Amino acid sequence: MRIRVGAGLKLLVGAIICVIVLVLGLFLIVFPQRNKVSEVEAETANVEMNIQTEQNRLNQLRQYEKDPEQFTRQIEVLKERIPENVELADVIEQIDHAAEEAGLDFFSFSPGIPVAAGSYYVMTCETVFNGRYFNLVEFFNHIERLPRSVKVVKLAIVAADAGLPYIQADVTFRVFFTTNQGLEKLIQTPGAGAAPTETGGT
Repeated sequence: MRIRVGAGLKLLVGAIICVIVLVLGLFLIVFPQRNKVSEVEAETANVEMNIQTEQNRLNQLRQYEKDPEQFTRQIEVLKERIPENVELADVIEQIDHAAEEAGLDFFSFSPGIPVAAGSYYVMTCETVFNGRYFNLVEFFNHIERLPRSVKVVKLAIVAADAGLPYIQADVTFRVFFTTNQGLEKLIQTPGAGAAPTETGGT
């Protein structure tokens, strides 16, 4: 009986030792190797991304080499979409044209005080339009295609005085430019940042 107990104890101790060795092997060999594999995979992915970035740059340089004027044309397009001066009259004219093309009545326009934002200046404009909902959808499509960058940042819709389906849309725009030329005159102009100025409609 004692012999059997001793043999069973030895087997139990041996099993415990095997488990300990297995656990130590996992922590000391398997897990570190797995972490190294993960690190190598991450480094490989990073290298592949860098290679792809450099390849894209090389392709772009080759494209510029074939067409040296391309870069100049891109700069000119950017200057047109984000001009140097605020050109408030141009902003009103482009928005008015988009409204007319969409069949909206451009009721009022109120420019805010331009502020610096990084390397740009931003002017927020509050506008009011009257028309149908689908005219408004078409109007936003025209805004996206304007030669100058004009971004819609807020929209509020209420029923117009004539009742539905006619609506009144209060739209907040932001326009961008690169210098402070003409800002002093704009700030001193009555109505800049004050009450909306009626446009007379389209």
